[in-house]
Amino acid sequence: MKHLASFACAVALVLSACSPSSGPQVGGQTNWLLACDSSDECGGLECVCGACNARCESALACAEFPDASCVAASDEGAIAHCGGQTPPSGLCLPSCEATCPEGTSCVAGICATADDPAVPVTIDATVRHQTLVGFGASLAYGENAIVAHPDKAALYNLLFEESGLDVLRLGNRYEDGSAEELPPPREIIAAASDRLGRRPLLFMTSGSPPAALKANANRFCAGNSETCTLVSLPGGGFDYEGFADHWRASLEAYAREGILPDYVSIQNNPNWLPPSDNPNEACHFLPEEGTQLVTIDGAQVEIRYPGYREALAAVQGAIADLAVVPRFGAPEANQLGAVNEYVSALDTSAFDALAIHFYYLDVAAVDDSTFMPVRELAAQIERPVFQTEMQADGMETAILIHHALTAAGASAYLQNDLVALTPQAAPISLVLLTANGFEPQGPYYALSQYAKNTDPGFIRVDATSGSTELLSSAWLSPEERALSVVLVNAGSEDLDAEIILPGELRLRFARSEVTRTVFDGSERAAALGDLPASGIVHIPSRSILTVALATE
Repeated sequence: MKHLASFACAVALVLSACSPSSGPQVGGQTNWLLACDSSDECGGLECVCGACNARCESALACAEFPDASCVAASDEGAIAHCGGQTPPSGLCLPSCEATCPEGTSCVAGICATADDPAVPVTIDATVRHQTLVGFGASLAYGENAIVAHPDKAALYNLLFEESGLDVLRLGNRYEDGSAEELPPPREIIAAASDRLGRRPLLFMTSGSPPAALKANANRFCAGNSETCTLVSLPGGGFDYEGFADHWRASLEAYAREGILPDYVSIQNNPNWLPPSDNPNEACHFLPEEGTQLVTIDGAQVEIRYPGYREALAAVQGAIADLAVVPRFGAPEANQLGAVNEYVSALDTSAFDALAIHFYYLDVAAVDDSTFMPVRELAAQIERPVFQTEMQADGMETAILIHHALTAAGASAYLQNDLVALTPQAAPISLVLLTANGFEPQGPYYALSQYAKNTDPGFIRVDATSGSTELLSSAWLSPEERALSVVLVNAGSEDLDAEIILPGELRLRFARSEVTRTVFDGSERAAALGDLPASGIVHIPSRSILTVALATE
């Protein structure tokens, strides 16, 4: 539905006036809704959103147009007609309160036609891939601000009920002997469980062990490459035992609060050494204990570091007799190229999920080859892939989720920041918290387009797109009563897509709902109505659209 162009040709009252050259007829405008590049082509009408039309403030201005009403600029139908952009004024548009004429379909309350040809998106539910674990985000030190928010009930509704997010990533906030930071996540988990009807999956990680276990006596590092690591023992060697005891004490403290992580990662970004201009929590581990050359004051210095393998083994030994032992995600390296180095040092029985991050990627230039090594590694070691941390804006997030799911074969995708506390951090966060309210951001809409109409246990099935610019994926419920098709237009041109379902699926799924987000426009999870009988949907440039299909 690039425009409502040529709709007039489908209306019986103007069948004899479909050509702009035929001139106006008594009682109507023959150029109405014809495609245009300028108003010179519109015979007295104005070229608005690529179609000849008349601006309006009342129904009287639309009286000469068949079945038209004055649709306000803020109406979802007017915005949908304009490809997700808010038009400059009200427009005369045909309503689909009654049955739309042949050749048109109802989109956001407006009868519209699709441009031809459409990009085919073929669904094959017989070809099945990974099982979904879910979509979510990290609390990332936003816990206290969330539970203290004056409208937190509505905030919880937005974060969980309205989005469908079903994974929470917790930072290990336990300091040995102090559990004061643990009640806030307990409240958030309870609120999520209430709104989802089930407890979200919990993934716990750690930015750094406590200061007492760090060589620099500080959770934070900033250019101190030689001391941004685990503390050494007086007699030599690293304090793996102290590190393991800290993790056991942490899990026991969280358990007393009723928080039982499903997965644990012992160290986030173990390959990272924060530079002096970016202080952050960190603790550097090599894949296995050894030395590494680092630059200090312009000179190469060989530094001995602890091993991730040794630390993981120590933690697992220390918690083996807990009443509930979590599964482990590893290695959470912040570069795809480092993942295999850490995994190669581990026995695959030591961890249960391949946890990765997508940092240092040029999202504008990524393709499937960037992510295929992860998928091949996961298949080799027979572990699911979790993308557990990323910071990107809305459109970038939509693109990265697609590649994570299809090329990397990921079962989970998590954004780093569930909430932002400052406007500067908002573009890469799901929701910006303000003094008295909150504002969902681009990444929220990207994630919710995937999460709202899927649940853990859904299975990815083949969804083949006829265009490299149109990214497609599809998820089938275990009982085969729901199917979610997600389309991302990563290109610079608007596209129409035809959803092609095998006859059996077309008959099975009698109900449908189309929602769309246009990141550079006005639409934010706009409900566009049913999937047209033609199966054709319009996807503007830099947008994401979901078709949710269900049985009666």
